[in-house]
Order: sequence, then structure tokens, then C-alpha cells
Amino acid sequence: MPKVGHCLDSRSLRRPRKRILRHAKQAKLHLFHTKPIYMYGFEVPRNHEQAMAIDRPNGNTKFADAENAEIFMIDEFSTFEDLGFGGNPGPDYKKMRVHMVYAVKHDERHKARLVGGGHLTQTPINSVYSSVVSLRGIRLLTFVAELNDLEVWATDIGNAYLESYTQEKVYIVAGPEFGNQQGHTLFIRKALYGLKSSGLCWHERLSDVLRDMGFIPSKAECGIWMRDCGDHYE
Repeated sequence: MPKVGHCLDSRSLRRPRKRILRHAKQAKLHLFHTKPIYMYGFEVPRNHEQAMAIDRPNGNTKFADAENAEIFMIDEFSTFEDLGFGGNPGPDYKKMRVHMVYAVKHDERHKARLVGGGHLTQTPINSVYSSVVSLRGIRLLTFVAELNDLEVWATDIGNAYLESYTQEKVYIVAGPEFGNQQGHTLFIRKALYGLKSSGLCWHERLSDVLRDMGFIPSKAECGIWMRDCGDHYE
């Protein structure tokens, strides 16, 4: 009997400890999601409401302007098809959410990026893997260029994913960041950032363009593309 009592006492002592640890983890998680974020001395919002709240006391519209610039580019690329209020894209389409991700650059530019909640969608049956050039490959290219007195160029493709179309059947109901389209049903046509297959869609789009320009992937590393220019390779 004393042995059983000892077991019961040990369990009763462990339960409050587990409860305290659980509450501590919840408090830590709450703090992570609510504490202010700063980049280069500027507070960065977590959502549209916070962005507008930060702009007001600052006496400017920097985050609002960043949102408008992002929505303008979204429209320029015909990312969504507007079905209006209460639009029904069909039973094959799954509803998901989108949100703005904010940042402040080193030159104090305020940026906003519309990102889809891809975690709410089903994983495609086919592979969505897309390769990325390795650091070793970049070092090799730089070495070959230096050895042969060739120029090395670097560039960035703005809104790259929106150059390609998505095969995922998803739609959203527009929020306040969409302005006059708020409440409209929008189904997604382009490979929006955040979707599970967007990386692959962009990779395939870029590959098609490079092939049309006469480039072929290297057999040593598929992330390196080459074009024969007679006395050298690009």
C-alpha cells in the first residue's frame, strides 16, 4: 500500500509541473506573435490593420503606399480573376487566405509582398521540387570567368513567380488591402508566392525561356545553363 501511495504522489506532483510548462510555452508563443518587430529602426507590422495603425502616428502613408504598389503589380500580372461579390469558382476550387508580408530595406524603402497561405491547400500529387544552383556551382562559374577574362553579371527578376501560371485550383475572398475589390471572390491564375507549386512553375517558365534563347542545362549541375558562343560559353 505505501508503494501505491508513493506512485500517486509522484503523479500528482508531475501534473502541475506539466501544466506550468504548457502555460509557459503558450505565453512564449503569444509573445512571439505579438511583440513588435523592428528593421533598421522602423517598426514592421504583422498585418494590414497594424500597418495602417503604424502609418497614422508616423504622419505618413509608407506602408499603405507599399501595399498599393504590391496590389498594382498583382493587377498588372493579372494574378487574379475577379468573380465579384459572392462569386462561386466551382466545387473543384479550394478557399485559402492571403496576407501581406512587410519589410523595411536598408535604404528605408517600405515593402509589402502578398503571400498565399499554401499550408491550407492540399499537397499536389506530382512532385513540386525545383532545383537551385549550389554555392559550389557559383564558385565554379566565378572561377571560370576569372580564368578566361569573362564578365560576370548578376540580376534580379522582380515578381518572378507571377510570370508563370499555377495549376492549383484555389480562390480567396479579398480583404481590406484590395481596396475596392474587398469582399470579392478572386480565383488565382498565376503562381502566387506561398503556393506549394509556385517554385516549380517558375522554374519551368524560366527553363522554357532559356531554351528558346539557346541555353542548355549543364550535365554537371542542372542549375547551371550554358550557351555555345563559338570561342566561349555563356
